[in-house]
Amino acid sequence: MKVETFSDVLDWTRAVHRNLADCAAHCGAGSRQEKVRMLLDYVQEHETRLNRILESSQKDADPAALHSWAYEFFEKAPVRPHEACAADFKNKSTDEIISAVLAQHNKIIEFYRYMASRAEVPSTQALMTNLLELEQNEARRMARDAGELDDL
Repeated sequence: MKVETFSDVLDWTRAVHRNLADCAAHCGAGSRQEKVRMLLDYVQEHETRLNRILESSQKDADPAALHSWAYEFFEKAPVRPHEACAADFKNKSTDEIISAVLAQHNKIIEFYRYMASRAEVPSTQALMTNLLELEQNEARRMARDAGELDDL
């Protein structure tokens, strides 16, 4: 995926979340462990919801922020979008699964943090800061909810 504008960054992020949701759905269906299936169902629902939130955010964002160039930023902080899904979740423990998913979220968080610090247009900086906070909150929520599942 070629990323040139901040709108492309949102498209890329949505693709990452969609990919995680698809992977969780696929691997969850094939798992024999109930806790793994439950966790992967949760991950699939969480990632699908996050994708919808990002889609809504993209529609509501300031067009000037979305059309600002991001190519320089992306080149300096590259993140490969589909590497976490290469893991075969159905053969992993719940701890390994949540670690892999959170690692993907952390890459997005670090990337957004970098972009927010480098954005020169105030509306672009605000967009990246809001997206950074969203990703951080969702990662915390996922970690908390996964911990509660582990307590079952």
